[in-house]
Amino acid sequence: MSKTNYKSVFNKFPTPSYLWQKIDLDLILVDYNKAAMIITDNKIENFLGIKASKLYKENPQVLDELYSCINEQKSISKEMEYKYLSTKKDKVLFVNYEYIPPNLVLVHTKDLTEQKKAEEKLRESEIHYRSIAENSHAGILIVKGNYKFTYVNEILCQILGYSYNELIGQDFRNFLDKESKILVADRYIRRQKGEDVPSRYEFNVVRKDGEKRRVEIISTVTTELKGGITTIAQILDITERKRIEQKLKESEKKFRKIFEDTPFSIVLVNLRGEIVDCNPATEKYSGYEKDKLVGKDFRDLSLIHPKYLPLLQETFNRLLKEEKIYNADIQMYKKTGTLIWINLQASRVKLNGKIFFQVMIHDIDKQKKADLLIREQIEKLKELNKMQKDFITRASHELKTPLMSISGASELLKEVYNEKLDENALEMLEIIERNKQRLEYLVNNLLDIVRIEYNKIKLKKQRYDICEIIHEIIKEWKYYLKRSKINLVLELPTSLRLNIDKVRFEQVITNILSNALKNSPPNSDIKIIVKAKDQSIQISISDTGIGLTEDEINKLFTKFGKIERYGKGLEFLDIQGSGLGLFISKEIIDLHGGHIIVESAGRNKGATFTINLPIE
Repeated sequence: MSKTNYKSVFNKFPTPSYLWQKIDLDLILVDYNKAAMIITDNKIENFLGIKASKLYKENPQVLDELYSCINEQKSISKEMEYKYLSTKKDKVLFVNYEYIPPNLVLVHTKDLTEQKKAEEKLRESEIHYRSIAENSHAGILIVKGNYKFTYVNEILCQILGYSYNELIGQDFRNFLDKESKILVADRYIRRQKGEDVPSRYEFNVVRKDGEKRRVEIISTVTTELKGGITTIAQILDITERKRIEQKLKESEKKFRKIFEDTPFSIVLVNLRGEIVDCNPATEKYSGYEKDKLVGKDFRDLSLIHPKYLPLLQETFNRLLKEEKIYNADIQMYKKTGTLIWINLQASRVKLNGKIFFQVMIHDIDKQKKADLLIREQIEKLKELNKMQKDFITRASHELKTPLMSISGASELLKEVYNEKLDENALEMLEIIERNKQRLEYLVNNLLDIVRIEYNKIKLKKQRYDICEIIHEIIKEWKYYLKRSKINLVLELPTSLRLNIDKVRFEQVITNILSNALKNSPPNSDIKIIVKAKDQSIQISISDTGIGLTEDEINKLFTKFGKIERYGKGLEFLDIQGSGLGLFISKEIIDLHGGHIIVESAGRNKGATFTINLPIE
């Protein structure tokens, strides 16, 4: 296209258009069309030759899009809010940036401000039932007297579903349905004859995928270009808008039906606080007929319990200022005097351009009373739980006193009368000592449970050699291992120091080792492995004993999660215990910032407890 032809086409564009040229590292405004002069009140000429970096210094979004278009050699289309520097007017624009080799950017703008206002009115007419945002994209085309495209932009390609090369040279009528071909041909011929034909009308296009779309065309005819009469047009896809308009009456009828038939109350209140409408369910909820409610100020009605009026007034004041949904549970009186609980949801809506408050009311009397009863029961349960914790604490401390007496007495008997006691008496003392130790273990576990519940367990950390600690624990269990015929395998490094609470760490290892011994048959193996892994220390204790089912694994680390197993072949199991040891062990490891897991392939396939502690 020659420069003269370009200039004529450029000026005939029905939308404001601007031409930018890249010079050095910046873009310079080098041209604009008549539509641009009109929209800027002829002030655009003051910006001719200005740099984009200066003009859009306060609008980096536009600057980035210009640079992206020229640098990446691509077209960009988008909708934006824009304030003209020349007229100081705020507009909603659809902007299309087109790269023109080798160093130009052509910017088309479509003023969508009025369209947006129309769409807003359309949304208002839907009331609260539907909210639709219509975004329309504009395409630009040039058609010669033979109906063939000589130019199309990217937006038109998107509307029709074809590429630029597929459209150029094609007959425009090929993309219309049968009815639209007749309409467009008639308008086209009459316009070429010079008749006064509306430049804006609607018809259907058929996309490449066969979809039919409704479009609006804004066209102008020129004879200034070579090749005779030329049509320059802008096409807007209005399919969705038409569908909305088609369904609008149905939507309004549907909303009215919902309003009338819905089982919960709907009330419309104006900005003065007066009820302007309500549905039949409101009459049922309140016991009052509609004509006794409409026109009344909600604050003057005897429906609302007086203590909730300040809350409703505050909600009303907030709705006057902002568009939010407010939700509250309040009490109201029915006409019969019955006091019930309701849930009230209030929001702002627009009807015929006016703001109202829509209030939806649900009867929640039964639910609210049930909730209040549940809260009372929860408080009672909390009180019982506290009593339980206090009882466990007192009982544990009370048990310690006789335990100390039993321990002292048994030790004195051994020390003073050991040589005088026969074998039966010594065996009885051993039974007393063994059960005293079990009772001490149980009491200490009960106290730990209470400490855990009240977050009273405090760690006293220092750096210790955990391998040395494990060896010390094994020495204490040496006799039991020998008596149970259990083979213990250790895979420990020479030394591995970690910041831990020594007493609590010993408690965890002892609990897990005790669990492995209780569940292992004679002549089986228990293996303890310690190794550094990533940023943690991993300690695993494995046995080849009775193993665990999935249900047992889920129960294992719970409070009082004792697993009972009986039957033939399980005579070796030590079923004594409170079910607290592993729960306490997990809590201790959690306090160290680590975690503990258990794995088992199932019954009679052993189990592996793995502890991971972070290296601080």
